[in-house]
Amino acid sequence: MPGNPSRSDNKRGRLRCGFSTGTAATAAAQAALRYLITGVCADAVAVRLPSGVYLAVPVARCIVQRGTACASVIKDGGDDPDITNGAEIRATVSILRHGPGQAGLAERDRPAILLVAGKGVGLVTKPGLPVAPGEPAINPVPRQMLSENITLELMRSENFDLEPLYLNFPDQGISASRSAQTNKPALHLPLYAKTGPVETFKWAGNFSVLVEIEVPRGEELSRYTLNTRLGILGGISILGVTGLVKPFSNEAYEQTILAAISVAASNDCSAIVLSTGGKSERFAMGLLPELPHEAFVQIADFFSFAVRKARLYGFSRIIHSVFFGKAIKMAQGHPYTHAHSVPLDLDFLAGIAHSLGHDAAHCRELASANTARHALEIIAAKGSYNVLDSVAKRAALQSARFAGRGAGITLFLFDYNGRLLADVK
Repeated sequence: MPGNPSRSDNKRGRLRCGFSTGTAATAAAQAALRYLITGVCADAVAVRLPSGVYLAVPVARCIVQRGTACASVIKDGGDDPDITNGAEIRATVSILRHGPGQAGLAERDRPAILLVAGKGVGLVTKPGLPVAPGEPAINPVPRQMLSENITLELMRSENFDLEPLYLNFPDQGISASRSAQTNKPALHLPLYAKTGPVETFKWAGNFSVLVEIEVPRGEELSRYTLNTRLGILGGISILGVTGLVKPFSNEAYEQTILAAISVAASNDCSAIVLSTGGKSERFAMGLLPELPHEAFVQIADFFSFAVRKARLYGFSRIIHSVFFGKAIKMAQGHPYTHAHSVPLDLDFLAGIAHSLGHDAAHCRELASANTARHALEIIAAKGSYNVLDSVAKRAALQSARFAGRGAGITLFLFDYNGRLLADVK
């Protein structure tokens, strides 16, 4: 049965789930195809998700002109603070008839989908991503969703006459990689149902469904993503694994980290620099100007995950760039360091100070500090910088534990103004 984005219980209360850019693009393509064939602009379409569940996705608008139809869906990320929330995702669809032997459009003389990235959809330029360089940044699962749902839409429309809708290819045929209507790089996707590729429909002749996905504000929105760092230029990515978006999803952030590590490995970076955020990353870049931008990966709180994946991708030199609060949690061996899961334990810091021979009053002062920044001020006033060295060394040792044998770990500990407090190797 069709459903709507649901609410999920977690520690932040009842948060509304949404749907991915891949689901939005699929829904827009379905709505445009339906409007082209039937003349009906649906208020919503039922998108089949990878799980087999159908999700009702509202359609914002439809238009038709000169043998093509266009439909828009407004991306609804639920309560997830994603930059694409509220973005218009548009699909323009036409049906193209072709004869046998026109390479790239009717391979093996069967109906097909031609998928084109329009304005605001990024182009992949670097290796290491699920999509090959030179292709539009439409990930494998959204491609599969488009293929399956367009096929289902065609099957529902077999009682309609497509003959008046066909746009013919030029007599000389078409290049294998470009669309006749847009002259942009096109992906050839099979029409696909759950049982496998669909070879024939009741309609006579072979045809292709040309689908162009566009995000009008995509290039602007991409500036607030990691796309440029990953080598995705000109717009956002069309993403999704389940078709749904869970608010504040750890899985989504982990996938972002994994993509960045994969790009670093594919670009032959000699080391990988794992920072906890943009500020600590900038400070590390200042110390390591010889490394390319691809080598720097923001991992937020995913300490263990990032280290293990860096090793999995073959990095033997791992560099951390952190501030004091995160370093304390790393030194304790916490695999995930977010404040909601791991509160700052300044008794641990006081214990380090005690083990180094500092007086009881100083240890008590550290234990009762308001924040990590306050504790750092206390250390600076006392001059007990060996406490910082000890925290940094312990954090590096925990990283080495997660990394396993053969990893060389470096840790840069910065103050909040960018001064290097410790450099542990």
